[in-house]
Amino acid sequence: MKQALLIKNLRTAIDNQAFLNLLKFYIPFLFILIISGLQNSVSASKLTRDIFTLTGSPPFIGLISNLGVFTWLSSAVICIFSFFLLSPTNYQEQKLKNFIGLSGLISFWFMLDDFFLFHELVFPQLLNIQESLVIKAELIWLISHLIFYRNIVLKSTYFMILGMALLMFGVSLGIDFLPIHVDYGRSTSNWYFLLEDGSKLIGIATWCFYLSTVCAQALLNAKSSSDSQADSA
Repeated sequence: MKQALLIKNLRTAIDNQAFLNLLKFYIPFLFILIISGLQNSVSASKLTRDIFTLTGSPPFIGLISNLGVFTWLSSAVICIFSFFLLSPTNYQEQKLKNFIGLSGLISFWFMLDDFFLFHELVFPQLLNIQESLVIKAELIWLISHLIFYRNIVLKSTYFMILGMALLMFGVSLGIDFLPIHVDYGRSTSNWYFLLEDGSKLIGIATWCFYLSTVCAQALLNAKSSSDSQADSA
């Protein structure tokens, strides 16, 4: 009797759509765990343990960089979540939805780049692709995206805020490419790093704020439209 009840409850749980969605959500995480266990190049402990524990570094190391990564990720999550919530009813709304979704993908890429040091280490050392080429490709992708959706940017968003974000990114890149020798161990270099990495962080924060306002406005407009249709019906 107990076994029959257990099987019945199990079938009910399996039939539950939320449970099935949870299993789908597990897939990328399980894939990463399985690959980590099968490969022998890197110890599993180095992949599973906290970086500060492994290196013995204090938790404030990389604070500004990590804050930038979190903000990139926030931008990506807000955009991608909004993309799946929006249900456009015309071409203009569909184009805005696509702009939001692609902006989320761009944010996600930059998050991965900053976190895994793609343009600084992975591409130059492992793939023999120059750092400057990676940065140029990223800039072309970003600029092409904004040019393609220029009507959306200029007519449906607070484009001045986007301009501030791009300006801060430009300042950071400009400082990074200055022919200046930097002594990483001297306190006199503090202002150099604060200007370069600080302007980048402000740029990321402004980008996140810009996209958040775009998503919020799109969702509010969609709700107003839906309410209007419900009232008219």
